[in-house]
This record gives sequence, C-alpha cells and structure tokens, in this order.
Amino acid sequence: MDEGDRRGADPVDRRVALSREWDRLVGEVRELGRARGIPDLAGFLDPPRAASLTAASRDGAVVVVNISRLRCDALLITESGVRGLPLPGVTADAVEERTVAYVAALRTLEQAGRELQAAKGRFDDGDRSPEVFYRVSAARVALSAARTAAESELDAVTGWLWDGICGSVLDALGHTGSPSAGAPLPRLWWCPTGLLNLLPLHAAGHHGESVDGPPRTVLDRVVSSYTPTVRALLTARARPGAAATGNGDGSGDEVGRMLFVAPEPVGLPPLQSIDADREALAGRFGERLTRLEGPDATSEAVLAALHRHPWVHFSSHAGQDMNDPGLGTIALREDGLTVHDLAQRSYSGEFAFLSACQTAVGGMDLIDEAITLASALHIAGFRHVIGTLWSVYDGATADITREFYANGATPAGGPGSARAADFDPADAARNLHRAVRAMRDRDRSTLTTWVHFVHIGP
Repeated sequence: MDEGDRRGADPVDRRVALSREWDRLVGEVRELGRARGIPDLAGFLDPPRAASLTAASRDGAVVVVNISRLRCDALLITESGVRGLPLPGVTADAVEERTVAYVAALRTLEQAGRELQAAKGRFDDGDRSPEVFYRVSAARVALSAARTAAESELDAVTGWLWDGICGSVLDALGHTGSPSAGAPLPRLWWCPTGLLNLLPLHAAGHHGESVDGPPRTVLDRVVSSYTPTVRALLTARARPGAAATGNGDGSGDEVGRMLFVAPEPVGLPPLQSIDADREALAGRFGERLTRLEGPDATSEAVLAALHRHPWVHFSSHAGQDMNDPGLGTIALREDGLTVHDLAQRSYSGEFAFLSACQTAVGGMDLIDEAITLASALHIAGFRHVIGTLWSVYDGATADITREFYANGATPAGGPGSARAADFDPADAARNLHRAVRAMRDRDRSTLTTWVHFVHIGP
C-alpha cells in the first residue's frame, strides 16, 4: 500500500497496514544484526532479559519508576534479582498535578529573572527615566516573590517525592540511614518514566526538618545518578575509557586534556560564573587545559575539539523548547549546538560538565524520550555528563564548579600537571554529590541553588 492509498484508506485498515510494515522493518533490522553478528541489532526492541538487567546493578541498585493510569510501581534491580515495589500513594493524576505546579513555578521564576535583566540593561545603558527606575524596582519585587514561590513549590514537591516514592524505595533497598563515619554512601541509579522525568527524584526529602532518627532525604542516604534506560547504562559501562584510548582520530594528542568552552554569546547577558569556572579549571588542569573562548568558540571549532578531548566543560547560556526538545540549544558565540547536532555524532569521551541552564530537561509531549542536551551528549558517547534541570543562578553555578573540581584533587607540585593526572571521571557522581550536599548544608531553607544539578552515566 503506497502513501496515497494509506491516506484514503479506512483508519482501521491503515493502522493494521502500518503495524504490519513496522513488524517487517523490525524483522529486517534483527535479521541484519544476526547476519553481521551485531547483538544490539539482533535483539532490536526485544524486551531485556533478567540477567542483563541485574548486570546493570553491579555498582548499586537501578530503580525504574513506572507511572501509569492503571497503577504506579518501582522496579528495583539489584544483583540478587528484579522485584516490584507497589507505590499505592502515587497516581498518574497526582504526578501530573505536581509536575504542572513545579514547571509553572520555575517558569515564573525564570521569566522574572529575564524581566529584571532587561530592565537593568536599560538602566545600565544610561536610561535614568522614572519609567525605567520604576520598572527595575517592580522587577526586583516580582523576582523576590517568584523566588519565594519557587522555594515553596520545591519544598512541597521534594517532600511529596520522598513520602510517595523515594522513601519507600530506599527503605526497600536497605538504605535506611546514613552509613557509619568514613564509609561511602551507596550509589543508586534512577530511571524515571512519564512526567516523572521532569521531577528531581535525587533531591527528594524533607531538607528543612530536624529529626533525631535517620535523615529523610535521598541526598543523605545515597549518591544518585540518572540513566535514560537500563540498556544505556550497560552500554556506557561497556564503552572503553577515552583517557586510555584517546577520543576521535586515535592520535592521542589530547589525552588527559580538559576542553573549556566559554563563548560569551552575542546578544545575551554576560555570565559572571565564566571567570570562576576558568579559575577552577586552570587551577586543576593548568597546561592541560584547552580554551575555546569568545569568538573562537564557533560550532565548527567546538565540534572538532569534542572529537579530540575526553573531557569538556561548557560555561554558557542554554535553553530548552519543552514543546520541541530536539531544539534545545547550547549557545555559542554567534550560533549554537542543538540536541539534534549532538545526537547525530559519535564520540568516545569520558566527561562533560554543562554549566548552563536547562541542559537536562526534556519536553512535555514526548516525556518518555531522553531528548535533552545532557542525554544527547551521553548517548553520543560521553560516559559521564553533568547537567541542569532548569535555569541556574550564576553565583550558585560558580560555587558548584569550584567545589566539584576541588573534590579529589591532590596538592599540585607544578601548575596543574599532577592534579590533571589524578582527575578521574568515574568520581563525577560522588564529587557532584559532595558539592551539592555542602551547598544544601550551608542553607537548608534554599533549594533553588542546588536541586537542579544532576549526573547521568555509570
């Protein structure tokens, strides 16, 4: 049946025909995989076997949280097997209600921040008219109110996530309290589904309370990471490390080098965190730091450099279109890199830090698809990626960057050489956890400064 026949066919007949064509195409892919000895293609779209699922939990449990109109459950994957955990207090309607309120509060906060930037821009350009003065004052009041509302919503949603999902999951896994002094926290990987992809499971808990018993927060019981799928986690673990093999053309010239991308995009407000990021990276990597800044940070130059460097840190603006997440963009000097640009390439990188807004948030329509800038880099080949769930505060980002790169660093005998050599991307999740936990502990009443940072990878 050609395309013209399909358009004129009865809808039921058309769906049957499309289903048959789908089955035929899947069969062709599997046959090609068997013929060429490619296991991933030979088992294309087959349900995973239990043995492969348990293999994903070798360093810690993997938790798939399923949200459905029928019922909601957590699938707990550990080395001892796979088991289901009913979540009777959670419904699809409740998740939707919480997500809508959460996204609305953060959008209002983001919009208020833009309004203040625009007003201050006119004032800084020399316009001292009463209208501009009033606009700046009104924008400051609106931003303060939006921030208060966002803090209240974050406190509500993180508490709800703990009470309905994460507290039960951690108790079922035996992570019932803080480990003994000096012992590392266990690792855990979250694999959410549906609208839960937009909510901060890693930050679930009651952070402001003072209790005598075990802490009721995820942050105090485990080190959290995310994975788009269980298979993506297995693939990332199986991929050879770029630090040993090089990244790209095999020359190995850039092995052990960090790429710093700070484009200062034309037409967007300057970021004060760039200087702090540059200082932190220069102190850690010294002469092993490659810098693409200002006019040198073009899309062509950045894409070429990504193939030569195992590690990259972006300090820039970014944004996500939640109606078309494939258009999510990291802003460069005069253009940008979209999710589509990154996803269609292949790298063998080890680590990417996206110090920019909304790099780990997807869309509202294709909520089960991992369509984010962070996941695009991860799936394209960077094993460990740090991204953000929404717009970030400039100062908070700089603090997290300093804390992150200071963690695990040995005192340098020379400028950056020894410290670059001991940088291990495998520590990314723990280093990020320590950085955000330190920020949380400095002010437990403020969640908007740290909740948005997430780690994706093994």
